[in-house]
Amino acid sequence: MQQDEGRPTVLLIEDDPLIGLDLGDALAEAGYRVTGPLRTQAEAVEWVARSAPDLAVVDVPLRDGDGSRLARTLRRRGIPFVVHTDDERDATACADLRAAPRLTKPAWHRDLVLVLDQLAREARP
Repeated sequence: MQQDEGRPTVLLIEDDPLIGLDLGDALAEAGYRVTGPLRTQAEAVEWVARSAPDLAVVDVPLRDGDGSRLARTLRRRGIPFVVHTDDERDATACADLRAAPRLTKPAWHRDLVLVLDQLAREARP
């Protein structure tokens, strides 16, 4: 797990700027290093090709698709992620999205942090 000062990096993909800023602040307060919010699947896939976050929070659907391309990329790279969506049915586009933990908006920040903490524990070598 890539860490700076013991803090895992979370890639935040959220197409609503206000929700993205709010979630980013909450994750930073919980001790995570936050990259983003990125607003499209294309931006996120490009970023993941250059860097490797420890975890990700993925809003679906995104402005440029259902999130399945991003989900497949994250799974291939071994990056655990949680789906954060307005409607749970949006997280069924592919097996990688269906297999990920999901939180329906508006999710409590503490619930998101608990899920990320669990994913981080499971990902430790």
